[in-house]
Formats: sequence, C-alpha cells, structure tokens
Amino acid sequence: MFKAFQVAMQEGTIDEIVAEQMALASADLIEALQRSGPLDFSEVVSKLLQAYMLRETNIKDICVDLAEVGKIETTWGGGNRKPQDGNIVKLKTEAR
Repeated sequence: MFKAFQVAMQEGTIDEIVAEQMALASADLIEALQRSGPLDFSEVVSKLLQAYMLRETNIKDICVDLAEVGKIETTWGGGNRKPQDGNIVKLKTEAR
C-alpha cells in the first residue's frame, strides 16, 4: 500500500518538474528568438537540451504550444504535425 503511494507521489513530482522545466524553456526559447532571429529546430533542441531536463519530444510540444498561442509560426505544417530537424522556428510576425 505504501509503495504504491510512494510511486504515485514520485510520478506526480516528476510531472511537476517536467512542466516547470517546459515553462522555463518556453520563455528561454522566446528570448533566444528575439535576440537571434529564426533558428533551425535542431539548434533549438541542442540549446534547450543543454539547459533543461527535457526530452526532444518535450521541446516539440513546447513549439506546438507556442504556435497554438500565436507566439511562433507553424512552419512545420498543420494538424498533428510537430517540428523536425530542418524546420525553422521563428517568432510570429504581426499582420500589417
């Protein structure tokens, strides 16, 4: 009984850590794009994996989430697609 509770608590803690790391990485990505301009997705992965305890799939999810809220452009296509190496990650430009 206690072992199951410990496992549940540990999983909750890991999920919280990943969510926190993803939020920090999202902010870092926006700042990097503001400073450097567009980046290749492979560069984004390299930068964020070095700085945060995340997996590449988490970084793909960050990009999708930022695109959904209109902060970056969806340069990798629509639907359920996620960015891949070779896709450019860039800030969304305002309509003029």
